[in-house]
Amino acid sequence: MADIYTDTDYRKFLVDRIAYCKKGNPAFSYRYIARRAGFNSAGYVTQVIQGKSNLSVNMIQRLAAALDLRKREADYFGLCVMYNQAKTHDEKKNYFEKMLGYKKGRVRTLDPDEFLFYDRWYYSAIRAVLNYYPFKDDYQELASMLVPKITAAEAKKAIAVLEKLGLICRNADGTCVLTQRHITTGLNTDALVINNFVLNTLEIAKNAFYSFRRDDRSYSALTISVSKQGYLKIKNHIDNLRQELIKIVDTDRDMDRVCQINFQLFPLTDIKGDGEK
Repeated sequence: MADIYTDTDYRKFLVDRIAYCKKGNPAFSYRYIARRAGFNSAGYVTQVIQGKSNLSVNMIQRLAAALDLRKREADYFGLCVMYNQAKTHDEKKNYFEKMLGYKKGRVRTLDPDEFLFYDRWYYSAIRAVLNYYPFKDDYQELASMLVPKITAAEAKKAIAVLEKLGLICRNADGTCVLTQRHITTGLNTDALVINNFVLNTLEIAKNAFYSFRRDDRSYSALTISVSKQGYLKIKNHIDNLRQELIKIVDTDRDMDRVCQINFQLFPLTDIKGDGEK
């Protein structure tokens, strides 16, 4: 059965739910759902699933009823729709946090500390520092190593979170070491916590522009016109470059610094007919 609480993408859930319902009722087609929900167009459900149309609040309720969702499921479905259709980061964060309340106790969800790991840029930075710095308990020294500076209390909290998540552990002499060289959420993760992390690092990148000499940083920008196919090729090259950089780090020795690398590729003009959400 399609369990809605495992999804954050309501369009994916619609596909899974309809396929499940169709097994018990062969007549359960997109046209059948549109008729039950009172939609004017039989193809409207298809347009929603393809990302070509969005759902209004009234349509959310009608579609939930057509899919025979229980009240709690329907409420979560509504939040899921609003999360996916939100225009701003703050709106998405608000809906995502409400969704977590529905997921608790039903499926494995993000631990509060795991959520915070990506909500604070310096948690990741400190973990990277521990790859070469033999840290024991001097939180003031650890905090002073980061740019921009953080407090000793923030460094102590970061170590506690990393230990709790199993991302670091203590040697017999008390030195903190990584349990894994790399961690990743993958390229296609639709998690708001990752958005928080990226936005935080972008803010730091602005400050670093003026904090470091030109020889110690690398900033560049391209504004180009390109086809949809060319756009996808560029995106793929960026994904491949990311993997190549990880390989460089894997074979690197004598590390003495932590760096942040951000990749940005986004439209500056309106995209028509791509079926984007």
